[in-house]
Amino acid sequence: MNVGKVWNRCRGGEQGVRPLLLLALTTLCWTTETMAGAGCVVAKRLGDSLAIEWVAAADESVDSAVFKARQKLLDQGYRKKGQDVHVQASTGLRHAYMVIVKTRYTTLTGRERTSYGCGYSPRSAAEAQQAALHDLRNYSWGWKPEKGYEVVESLRY
Repeated sequence: MNVGKVWNRCRGGEQGVRPLLLLALTTLCWTTETMAGAGCVVAKRLGDSLAIEWVAAADESVDSAVFKARQKLLDQGYRKKGQDVHVQASTGLRHAYMVIVKTRYTTLTGRERTSYGCGYSPRSAAEAQQAALHDLRNYSWGWKPEKGYEVVESLRY
């Protein structure tokens, strides 16, 4: 009765292929989802924002967008001692609205400050603007909405 044993071994092998196939398909779907995104990178010195750069595209990964935006600032010379170039906001949304806001205000200690906020939303530019204001508030504790702001960029990618 070798026939039954061989059949069972082959059948077991077929069942072992299904999880591998499922894993491969899941990984493929997951990696295509990560190939979309945007990033905002800010250059700061002693808490004051000096410049902002952003990259947003449906065919960019988040890491690639952040790297390119950071590289733009470094190429502009924001690499001196005391300057900090860091990611302020990023998203993996394939298509979204992106809004960048800027404000100039005086702190309670009398220092002039410039700050930026970057926000994203898959639904609307208004939601992205609210997210940008929230981001601005998170990074600039001394800023309050009554101090005002301007929209630097509003786009959809």
